[in-house]
Amino acid sequence: MQAGKLDKRVRFERPSDAVGRYGDPIGGWETVATVWAAIRPVGSNERMAALQMQSGQTHVVTTRYSAALAQAKGEWRAVFGARILQLVGQPRNRDERNEMLVFDCTEGPMP
Repeated sequence: MQAGKLDKRVRFERPSDAVGRYGDPIGGWETVATVWAAIRPVGSNERMAALQMQSGQTHVVTTRYSAALAQAKGEWRAVFGARILQLVGQPRNRDERNEMLVFDCTEGPMP
């Protein structure tokens, strides 16, 4: 993928496991990485396939490979401006070459 296509600044976050003064969970989000990415809406054929799998996928986010992001799970999210893209499952390592990661996402906060 050409560098010019990675034109969106996206922050990947995971749920925070921070605890408060008395040992109670605080909640919130912890930033894992802020990277350049390509974001595209899912096409109609992809959307039909996603509905059949009940994933509700609405967007695909592509980034350069990062070992930290390769560990992403479904409870993580990508934040682009005021938009929240919830990750659906784990990322795909495109062509298994450790060059690009592809994330299936659904727009909106976790239910």
